[in-house]
Amino acid sequence: MADDHHKPGDPEKLPAYTDHGGFLLPKGFPVESFESGKTYQAQDNDLFIVTYPKCGTTWTQHITYLILNNGVPLSPDQRLDLVWPHLEEVGADFITNKATVLENHRLIKTHLPYRFTPKSNPKAKYIFVARNPKDCVVSFYHHTVGFPRHYDFAEGTFDTYFNLFLNGKVDSGDYFDFLRKWLDRKDDPNMLFLKYEEGRKDTRKYILQIAEFLDNDVYPARLLADDEKILKLVLEHSSLEAMKQHPRRWCSDRTGYKPFIRKGSTGGWDELLTEEQAELIQKRLDEVFAKEELEFLGEQYHS
Repeated sequence: MADDHHKPGDPEKLPAYTDHGGFLLPKGFPVESFESGKTYQAQDNDLFIVTYPKCGTTWTQHITYLILNNGVPLSPDQRLDLVWPHLEEVGADFITNKATVLENHRLIKTHLPYRFTPKSNPKAKYIFVARNPKDCVVSFYHHTVGFPRHYDFAEGTFDTYFNLFLNGKVDSGDYFDFLRKWLDRKDDPNMLFLKYEEGRKDTRKYILQIAEFLDNDVYPARLLADDEKILKLVLEHSSLEAMKQHPRRWCSDRTGYKPFIRKGSTGGWDELLTEEQAELIQKRLDEVFAKEELEFLGEQYHS
């Protein structure tokens, strides 16, 4: 059942966004950084992790960092958003001068749609993670409620948020168009297209896919050496249980709200999504993607 906090007759509570030329940004994100981020010139050694929000971004960043850092995680007082900065939040100058370069990979995160993502350099690498929209909208709702300084939506209802999501009226825009444009690039030689659901089902395979993409001559062998010593460390530190132990690594304070690392589940969308809402999402998927594409993406996209 969808939760409902407002009374009949009350005005509908909407999230607070900054509308920048029709593109919605979380309140407090500097418009100047967003514009600057779009002009960033990708470098040979750039490593972008690209996702629509709440589609496995933090988990995949953490796994990739562990692969590059020999299985050693961030220290408890380190913040992932400082080690692996968010392009459109910090801007091009920060990325150029302050972004972490680890094992000759400059670490960059973005939620930009394909049309805005810096991609002029064919040597730059892009890891894209897809997650089914039913789980995504539930997670994105909890995220939006849990950051009142960015959204002022602590008392907002899921039904309201769902309608905004379905119509592309949330930050990062329309989920379906976002995925459509990146799916079209899945076979580009400098892109790795990952599926969150498959990663949760077989994390070992997911890790090795990333390792092979980073450098097939280096990282798979390193992970598998000494009875898979480093691979086991990556698996251990990237487990949901391990990540929940250090919540401040992943985001700013969320005291009083659900934790940033919440469930990380697949197929748990019916905690909030009604059957009718699930059908509306399926209708949009069927309109935007071919049957073969939905089968490629996985069972959560066509069931």
